[in-house]
Amino acid sequence: MKILITGLTIFIAIPTLAYAAPLVTPNEAGVAQDQDYYTQDVRNTRLIFTEENKQHAEHAAGVESILQPAYEDTFGYQMDDRLNVGLMSSYNQIANGFSTQFPLNRQINYMGGAQLPDYFSSSSWLDTLLFHETAHDYQMNAKDNVVSKSMFAVLHNGSIGPIGIIPAVLPNSTSSSFMLEGNAVLNESWHGQGGRLYSGRYRAMTHVHAKAGNLSPERLYNDTLFFPYGESAYVFGSQYQYYLAETYGLDVTNKYFKNRSQHWLWPFQVNRPMKQTVGEDFDTTFAAWVKQETQEAKEMQLAQGKIVARSKYYGELNTQQGNILFLTNPTAVRAPMLVHYDLTNNEITKESSSLDMGKVYYNQDKYYTVSGRRTSVWRTTQGLFDNDAQIKEGSEGRVHQGYMNDGKEVYFKTTESFVQPQLYVGDQFYSAVNSSVLVKNDNLYYFVQKGNDRTLYRNKEAILTLPAFYTIVKDVDSSGRVYFIANTETGSSLYRTKDGKVERVLNADNVIDARLINDDKVLATAISADDYYYVVEDMAITAEAPYQVTLFWDDKGGLADQQQQKLANIEDKPLNTETSYGLFNNIHYTRGALTAGAVTEKEDNGDSKQKLRYNATFEFSDPLQRSTYSLWAMNDDEYSDLIGAGFSNNQFFIMGGVRAYYVLNDNYSDTHIQKDQTRNSGIAAQLRLPFLQTGFWNAEISSNFYQDYKLDEREPLSAQLDISRTEHYGNSWLLNKEAAVSLYGVQDRHDMIHGASLSFGTDLPSEFYINLSGKYSASDTNKAGIYERRGVELTQGSDFINNDPSSFIMPSLKDDAFAETASLAELTLSKVINLSAYSFKGPISLRREMIEFSYRRYDLGSVNTLGDVDVNQGVVGLHFDTLIMNALPIGFYTQYIHNDDNPITDKNSFQAGFSVPL
Repeated sequence: MKILITGLTIFIAIPTLAYAAPLVTPNEAGVAQDQDYYTQDVRNTRLIFTEENKQHAEHAAGVESILQPAYEDTFGYQMDDRLNVGLMSSYNQIANGFSTQFPLNRQINYMGGAQLPDYFSSSSWLDTLLFHETAHDYQMNAKDNVVSKSMFAVLHNGSIGPIGIIPAVLPNSTSSSFMLEGNAVLNESWHGQGGRLYSGRYRAMTHVHAKAGNLSPERLYNDTLFFPYGESAYVFGSQYQYYLAETYGLDVTNKYFKNRSQHWLWPFQVNRPMKQTVGEDFDTTFAAWVKQETQEAKEMQLAQGKIVARSKYYGELNTQQGNILFLTNPTAVRAPMLVHYDLTNNEITKESSSLDMGKVYYNQDKYYTVSGRRTSVWRTTQGLFDNDAQIKEGSEGRVHQGYMNDGKEVYFKTTESFVQPQLYVGDQFYSAVNSSVLVKNDNLYYFVQKGNDRTLYRNKEAILTLPAFYTIVKDVDSSGRVYFIANTETGSSLYRTKDGKVERVLNADNVIDARLINDDKVLATAISADDYYYVVEDMAITAEAPYQVTLFWDDKGGLADQQQQKLANIEDKPLNTETSYGLFNNIHYTRGALTAGAVTEKEDNGDSKQKLRYNATFEFSDPLQRSTYSLWAMNDDEYSDLIGAGFSNNQFFIMGGVRAYYVLNDNYSDTHIQKDQTRNSGIAAQLRLPFLQTGFWNAEISSNFYQDYKLDEREPLSAQLDISRTEHYGNSWLLNKEAAVSLYGVQDRHDMIHGASLSFGTDLPSEFYINLSGKYSASDTNKAGIYERRGVELTQGSDFINNDPSSFIMPSLKDDAFAETASLAELTLSKVINLSAYSFKGPISLRREMIEFSYRRYDLGSVNTLGDVDVNQGVVGLHFDTLIMNALPIGFYTQYIHNDDNPITDKNSFQAGFSVPL
């Protein structure tokens, strides 16, 4: 039996049909063939913007000139690296933004916020992004120790060690999302423009979980697979951070990250830096916060009516053609369900759907939801998307709100809504608003924010003003009373207008959405500790106005008032378009990464070998990560030492990458080939041309060239066509639907290899998955064999330089081999097991497991000098989805492989290793 156990070296688990790591990858920040960008430096910030959003960039520059000095005071230090602030073009219509320290200290802001005007409870999408993401930049860049500062001078924001933590160049990169996102929400909310701390949904979610006893460090400090999933860090983290700020002060709370960064050697500590910051450890402050939330939650009333549906994700209600329509996802791992509540007979019907979770609209015999997703290789577009994830023609760049009786569409225009939603009716601008819009009986209902007040409009007539940031119009009854969601003392509920005043409609405090069934009954969306539930409730009218959420900085003349005045009087910084964002003028040293470890191999004769493995990379890139230059050194799977350089660019329609190498020490086995037949240096190159990215479809043409250093004659040149259709929902570990085909041809020394691979997969009930795949490669050579390295390559593992698509990865292969023909058929059945064991103070938490059973049949023609070989292979694998030290997602796996008797594989082998996100 051959046993392969990885030591400190990262061992990436790769499927049988996988190829080597690509030399160029798509851009994560923006689409290919994007608009032209320009740069200008203000203070220690570089603004990256297009001509169309230059005005917003000038506003962002003005905001940063106020924001950064304030953050320097409250976080207690100045950043050691220039902040790059990207305002992405309208070719990237995404309702999101992000901050990272790689490739450089940056934040990327997208203009798609009109899709989520109600969720953020704020008056400006762009400002909220700047407040939130800049807070992340200050959290993560803290290096309050000599070691981290010194390492930064050498490695920049790089890493040492297999998972980059020993010691940490960026100590706070190991922070829990509970602390990072919670603190960023805290800091987005004190500028006098609202924020999610004013959201009744957030407060209701927190109190519901407090009632259920779910506020524990094991559940919250880890990135768990409990409802509400990824939203958990923002919701619960922000409430805990607010408790700290209210108790100990905002500046004290924010300085936690500076204090935490002092602990570079073991950057997972929580209690010590918290006690250093506020005088109490994390355990004590967390317990005090939970006690406070639990006490407040005792007064909370929950919706108690008839439950008609449940969902792990929120799907907004809509009323059309006598039905209340909404999407649910009861499992969180399979496709959604489209639900119809018939208002005539109160009957519920459900059908499976592949619509994006969102508000459902029915138009021209089809159902759509508002979303933003890839519509081509060079566009991410907001609009109405159907069951095939295809955008409705004419809805591009429009966040749909409804239709007037004459058919005119009511929508927010994406390209003009970077700051706040710009409402259009047909082709005519209507108004700037701060909430979603209800279209009913040819009337438009919406809220507009001015300072701390929120005014409800019917068309352009103001009918109600409330001191609030969180109000959402929901319906209008037969008497013209307007129903809306707003804050209660412990959460969120339904209210309505009456003669210029307000009445509360439901007693429940966990209601975040509602639609009228009639003038006396509603279908409401309520929050439980496990999901959202859709409940039919009779109205219980009380003369009660919405609760006014007042945070400690909201006193007259307080912090929020001061900041609000500064922002109101802000002077936009004039920018110009004289400096283009070119190929070379934004390149900076990005990071160094050093990894070393050992591998132990135990052979059948009992001998063991210790092998040193290492990898060192130094990269140079630009803030949008379009071009990357690298210098590297590595020890390969044959224990040869190589050094090299690389370059890649993903800015254009055609992406390209090249990697050159030089062999310092050739350890290739003398039993196969003479030393004078190896190559001392060479290159690998790749071109990729994605030509289809729409709906569930992806397709690209690629070409790869590689000069093999193990045999100087070998220079395979390949061309490949990949087409796939995939669906993935919620927290599903594997793809829910997959159909993929790859066609390829490879030329090497006048030999031609052609082939194809296929893969089909689907999910089954109870988190079973089945996949059927196959691959065939055939060479026209009659000299296949290891000595000339000719024919179809069979290899034990992936090659991180060579991208030959015709090769086969065969676990338990004794040695690399070559064949004239090779085919594989594989059937895999997988079952996800959701046994979790979360630990707060222990080193590892288990999120879920997966067991796999595979049968593989290899038919190999003319392998080396052995002739035809058939291999039947059975595999049992066990995968573990874990969190290390609360923060690092690492997958561990073990697999046992059994082969029938054949000359090229071990009969039994056992493999174990781990994978980390790349």
